[in-house]
Amino acid sequence: MVVQMDEIKNNYDLGLFGDTLKRIVLKKYPHRLTDFIDSFSSNQVKCKTWLVSELLNVLKEKSQIKCNKITLLGSWYGIVLVPLLIDNVKGIESIELIDMDADALSIGRKFLGKEYNGVSLSYTELDINFTDFTNRYSNIVINTSCEHMIPMDSVEFQNDKDVLYILQSNDMFSIREHVNCVNDNEEFTNQSGLKRLYYHGKKRLVGQDKEKYWRFMIVGRRDE
Repeated sequence: MVVQMDEIKNNYDLGLFGDTLKRIVLKKYPHRLTDFIDSFSSNQVKCKTWLVSELLNVLKEKSQIKCNKITLLGSWYGIVLVPLLIDNVKGIESIELIDMDADALSIGRKFLGKEYNGVSLSYTELDINFTDFTNRYSNIVINTSCEHMIPMDSVEFQNDKDVLYILQSNDMFSIREHVNCVNDNEEFTNQSGLKRLYYHGKKRLVGQDKEKYWRFMIVGRRDE
């Protein structure tokens, strides 16, 4: 059943965004300007809004799921997804952004700070491909960059069977950095380790080079 939700809110201060863009990115990280702008592309915003919308649907249907602690794997700058989550999902106390890109984390920290609208934010530089997460706790784990890293069934949290995983990938095999694309949601689910799916879907998108591709998303848990 599809639950109709109110329009997704995004209350990020665009004035603050413009000021910080000029003060931080243009002056201190000019080499990241194109990459930073890409993080706000229409496809990026569309897919992250889609994620939050489906998360709200799941939380409405599965009210027992907690969202106090959220972990973002492959968080990149986090400037689109973090405000969307905080502005729309009730009960978030902390979000940890994890990425191997030190510059992206530093820029994200300059924009979002250590606290955003009462939610604690932390930034951790780690290569997910070589990190043991079994001593880490999280209620919700989000990875919108699964095509860039090892299959998610290799990632296991301390409370793994209780974690709600929200994962996105695509079928853009032609991009060199995409080391783990999938052909469809069935393949994606098989490599995720998820046993109980609450949602699976896909969107047809057009890349910057006008190439059409599929973006896949699955939401679920690993308990039977």
